[in-house]
Amino acid sequence: MPAYYANTVGTFLAEPLGDLELALHKAYELDRYKDLITSQMTAWRGQVQDLKLALALPSLERFQPHTWGIAIEFVIPRRMGRIDTVLLIGSSIVVLEFKGESVDSSAADQVEDYSLDLLHFHAESHGKTIYPVVTGRTGKELRIRRSRAFDDLCPTTFVDTKMLGSWLAVVADRHSRESQMSVTSWNTGAYRPVPTIVEAAIGMFADMQVEDIARSDCDPINLSATVETVRRVAVEAEQKHRKAICFVTGVPGAGKTLAGLDLVHDRKLRDATGSDAVFLTGNLPLVDVLRAALAEDASRRRKLGLRVSSRDPKTTINTVIGYKKEHTRNSHPPHERIVVFDEAQRAWNAKRTAKYLAADAQTWIGYSEPALLLSILDRHLWCVLIALVGGGQEIHTGEAGLSEWGRALLGKFAHWSIALSPQALSGEYGAGAKLFELGTPDPEVLKVYPALHLDNPTRQFRGKTISLWAESLLRGDASECRAILAENTDYSIQLTRKLVDAKTWLRDAARGTERYGLIASSGAKRLRAEGLELPPAGSRGVEHWFLKGKEDVRSSFQLEVAATEFQIQGLEIDWAGVCWGGDFLRSDKNWNAKQFKGTAWCEIHDDDTRNYVPNTYRVLLTRARQGMVLFIPEGSSEDVTRPPASFNETADFLVDCGATTL
Repeated sequence: MPAYYANTVGTFLAEPLGDLELALHKAYELDRYKDLITSQMTAWRGQVQDLKLALALPSLERFQPHTWGIAIEFVIPRRMGRIDTVLLIGSSIVVLEFKGESVDSSAADQVEDYSLDLLHFHAESHGKTIYPVVTGRTGKELRIRRSRAFDDLCPTTFVDTKMLGSWLAVVADRHSRESQMSVTSWNTGAYRPVPTIVEAAIGMFADMQVEDIARSDCDPINLSATVETVRRVAVEAEQKHRKAICFVTGVPGAGKTLAGLDLVHDRKLRDATGSDAVFLTGNLPLVDVLRAALAEDASRRRKLGLRVSSRDPKTTINTVIGYKKEHTRNSHPPHERIVVFDEAQRAWNAKRTAKYLAADAQTWIGYSEPALLLSILDRHLWCVLIALVGGGQEIHTGEAGLSEWGRALLGKFAHWSIALSPQALSGEYGAGAKLFELGTPDPEVLKVYPALHLDNPTRQFRGKTISLWAESLLRGDASECRAILAENTDYSIQLTRKLVDAKTWLRDAARGTERYGLIASSGAKRLRAEGLELPPAGSRGVEHWFLKGKEDVRSSFQLEVAATEFQIQGLEIDWAGVCWGGDFLRSDKNWNAKQFKGTAWCEIHDDDTRNYVPNTYRVLLTRARQGMVLFIPEGSSEDVTRPPASFNETADFLVDCGATTL
């Protein structure tokens, strides 16, 4: 992701303005931008003139600025944006955003976002002091946005362009004894981002390379090996006219959905098989969020004169319900021979599937969701179903788990080829079930591929094994939890008994547009007494909670409405406030799951329903990318539905598991 222009400051100062503009213009066109050339050239001219004046200031001479590095329009693929200017002063990095006369908090958010990307994902920027700066012709005195630094990221500074040179002298004085960074090495340094699912989807629809969107090497994830394995299975199915199912397993946050989105947009797969692919999920909030995000990005790209994907998100990303509704009403093969099914462990059993069959599709009664989907695809001469499987995340009545697929494959679909990970056979993929609980298929149709398992969580890029911490917590193993957190010192887990303190911590922790919000179990009904609203399971508008900015009352930033496991599963936020409910509390050193009915908490007698509760908290505890605060209510001695003793025991146990009390 090199910059449009990168050189030493000495060379930059010596180059004529016209030559610099020409270099930027050529790079701009190579970056597939065609319009807005006039306005962009005007902005560059002003930016370059301001930089030349600031860097030629006599008071800087003693710091030898001609040895500094300068990079103009440094590309940040994950943000699909460019940093106006980066200055390398000693071993420090100054990130400059030029804003003319419009200098506000949104400009500060933007420069902080860019700086955080360098801090977290750019190899040559790791461990370096980074100064985010917004500069413009404001005529105002220098001011600091926030007083608290964040790791190696300094507080954002607002500087008038006339004062920029003087401010740079202050920075240079701090770093004058350090060795000067090489601008060439810095500009070509490895960029290994860990995107959110929304960012990944936008990047893929923009035809970005997956290597630019997400880490593709072994540190910490190798999606390419998984994708390549699935691709080979699909190509073989096409060549030999076979029907194949491919199970990709993984722990929470390991990149299963990202792998699925990559396969749907994989040009090599499409060219080799001649078939389009569709991404199916039973997670309606995920579909709503992805479609809304892609629509917003398409609108933005049209305004900027950029190419917009010809692929319609409404056909590429679909709900399982919509897919079933369309294909149970006729006997025609679907358009796509390749189907990616996200969260396949949440597929419905036959009883729940029957409830959602249309009046003209009653012949399908008795089919589980796996059997129904296999039947639909079985109409093709060849096809591939790619099932993405997470462990222990069945959270709703009628979700049958992985073994339901095994039962279907041992029954009517024994002729299908099966490619799977070793963990799908053993059930060792994070509280998961075995694919085949009873019986085994013909060895001729079964192939095991280790690359089909993703065991390295990447969602929590500041804490690689937080999903293991959640597993140990749910098992009640406090000592194991402490050991795991000792290896994840950059990932913050705080605990408070007051909701207002949790909200304050979230606001203070986030930088730029990093998203924060409150999340809670849908069964935590008595959080209402704490002033917290929980949306119904099927409520719409979740895309606003995930995508809208701080100024929008519907967004997560307002900290008024908590997203439940139904809205948050499959998605993530940077900083989460996990609000603990009375549905899952410690009692006599054990977890106790309950349901709220009428006016009281009741015991859960059905085993499946009881298991949904810890699964819910497994989802909640693995949603935060960078850190979380656990809010454990104090309860009330005057309210039997909020027992202080149980909340106290729960809070004490979580502290014993390594959470730090605010």
